[in-house]
Amino acid sequence: MRRLRRALKRLAARIAAVLLGGGRAPRPLTGAPASILVLRIDERVGNVLLTSPLFAALRAAFPAARIDALVAASKVALLDDVVAPIPFQKRDAFKRPVRFVRQMFELRRRAYDVVIDASHWHHFSATSAALLAWTGGGLRITHDRGDAARFATHAIAAPPELESEIATKLRLLAPLEPPARLESGAAPPMSTPLGRSGPARAKMDAWLESHGSGPFVGLAPGARKPDHRVDPDVFARLGLRARASGATPLILWGPGEEALAARVAEGCDGLVAPDTNLDELAALMRRCAAVVTNDTGPMHLSVACGAPTLALFLRADPRRWGHAAPPHFVLACDALDADTIVERAGAALAGRLT
Repeated sequence: MRRLRRALKRLAARIAAVLLGGGRAPRPLTGAPASILVLRIDERVGNVLLTSPLFAALRAAFPAARIDALVAASKVALLDDVVAPIPFQKRDAFKRPVRFVRQMFELRRRAYDVVIDASHWHHFSATSAALLAWTGGGLRITHDRGDAARFATHAIAAPPELESEIATKLRLLAPLEPPARLESGAAPPMSTPLGRSGPARAKMDAWLESHGSGPFVGLAPGARKPDHRVDPDVFARLGLRARASGATPLILWGPGEEALAARVAEGCDGLVAPDTNLDELAALMRRCAAVVTNDTGPMHLSVACGAPTLALFLRADPRRWGHAAPPHFVLACDALDADTIVERAGAALAGRLT
């Protein structure tokens, strides 16, 4: 039965590729592209932020080009103005079909010179593949996985060995060489406008000033996936290390994590952050001398905000998802006991507070 389902999915993908024009030949570029569209439509904060270096690289390589990004409507605020965001809601195909169809035809009408599907390289996304083909872009670039190549003009092979997700995203620039080629180590940093200024920054600055002068060390013990959460007592002990260095532990938390935050705060006499939206959370992170976090969306947000970030990894591979370049630090914790985690992460934290 499983084989039959797989066979039917492959057949459906092939039919969709033909109907959407995925097999059409590339339109040769005569000079630099004038218009580029990047597809990154999933709802994960970290996934959108991990694509921001690709946006920056495209802008640096093609400063005169129009660069649009089709992203989940709820994540538009994450993007810097190096790209023009186009809000996308997949559910509109069922809830607001007229609006959805209009948006699809508008994308096709723009006749982009280049369209890049920046969804995960390890997992075939039928939605992203269909959008890629539908745009009719002159060059349609994707990661080579599953049936993705049927919808594209260029399918980029997976990295030969595990590497940073950012580096893998930059591989999608290969068909645009030589102007977009980036040498190893030259990747632009992740970035976001969240928390830089505006009402959220003013509100959080006022809140912090009413609770002390700092410096503050952010502790984010939560994670969307429970199996990505290091024991909260580890965070409390790191909070005590921060306090011994003269910093105030600031407990950062998200929806449903109130009890977790209270437990960590109790263990280190920490300051529990108020209920925040993403912009306000980013504003708090920008005020931190360092942020300690699990492998989760706020880890990427902290890095994008420029806060020195110490990430504790329990499950996923930090070589792919972590940020190890200074001032950041990653620690693979799956084979370590709590004492060892506290010693190694504590030493890294002390180095960022001196």
